[in-house]
Amino acid sequence: MPTLESAPVPRGALPQDRCPFDPSARYERLREEDPVTRVTTPAGFDVWLVSRYDDARAVLGDGESFSNVDASSTHLMGNKDKLGATPPPGILLRHDGASHSRLRLRLAREFMVKRVATLEPFIRSLVAEHIDRLASMSGPVDLYRNFGLPIPALVISEVLGVPDEDRAEFGHFTASQVDLTLPLEEREAAGAAGQAFFARLVASKYENPGDDLLSRLIQEPSDEPFGFEELMGLSLLLLAAGHDTTANMITLGTYALLRDPDQAARLGEPGMMSTGVDELIRYLSIVHNGVLRKAVRDVTVGDQLVRAGEHVAVVLESANRDPRFMSDADRLDLDRRSAHVGFGYGAHQCLGQHLARLELTVALPELFRRVQGLRAVQPESDIPFKNDMLVYGIRELLVEWDEVVA
Repeated sequence: MPTLESAPVPRGALPQDRCPFDPSARYERLREEDPVTRVTTPAGFDVWLVSRYDDARAVLGDGESFSNVDASSTHLMGNKDKLGATPPPGILLRHDGASHSRLRLRLAREFMVKRVATLEPFIRSLVAEHIDRLASMSGPVDLYRNFGLPIPALVISEVLGVPDEDRAEFGHFTASQVDLTLPLEEREAAGAAGQAFFARLVASKYENPGDDLLSRLIQEPSDEPFGFEELMGLSLLLLAAGHDTTANMITLGTYALLRDPDQAARLGEPGMMSTGVDELIRYLSIVHNGVLRKAVRDVTVGDQLVRAGEHVAVVLESANRDPRFMSDADRLDLDRRSAHVGFGYGAHQCLGQHLARLELTVALPELFRRVQGLRAVQPESDIPFKNDMLVYGIRELLVEWDEVVA
């Protein structure tokens, strides 16, 4: 069996040769010649790598043949002992069937379009506040640390009802957990710190409920109320899914638009972000190391038989650039509408996608409108891209500008 060390395929969790927005050229070869190929990841996992769009949707949409019980990044994290383990309470990404439905259906109400829309004034105030802060700074400024990172952290803090005095601590757990340059022990320690934080938070909601997601889930009448540990798990999941991903989308999306000024100039056109957000999500495909599923019965993917018990890693960045899915897929076109898989597909499709869209819809046009002459300071070769993270992005984006307007 080829390994990701030696075979002509990307190394998954290890540094990839994105360019920096195009997936590895080796995925193009795989899509044409070997769209479902067997490899061993650097962490020692044997998986079928799925690179075509139709095959990706077939796997992600088939909850009868494929299980999500093994964590979607287990093949990268080096924690083989977690394979087959009982899913943690509340981590709905690790549940299937009725157990998953019970968790997701109640939580989904909190992330419907109408509910998410009530957060728009808060998000707009955050964006305005952080742009005002940029205006007070001089010299090259790291846009990731001062704009992309804090806004999603404060939004998900608001959703969960994290007290103001605790919000500074709030975002640190996720960054460490998904940093594949850190030893497994450090990542697990970050996870434990996050669990302790959310244990305190959930306990406080039982004692003093407020107008927030956790309090509503606790107070909502139900024949199957969420338990304490389930609420902890849901909180950890929402932090991981709703903070790091959006922070990277804001920063990476900004740089993608700086590289394409014709597209950036269109951000202010009425209705442009209704298609533009999803096109950026497709084009960037920041969940870039393969989404793991386990076959629970023999099943054919494309022309390849996958046996029960074998794992499949669906490469979303490759699927979203498949020319069978769309023509000219390597070009960013904010007018384009597409059924991309940037948010996944099927029963486990991203629960918070409406919130992510809203944050991007507010943040990016307002940044480019108010910060006149925004430009990157570093040459592209010096920009530290997150090739070695579960979620792709930029560690530091130094920018300067001509002026900040009201």
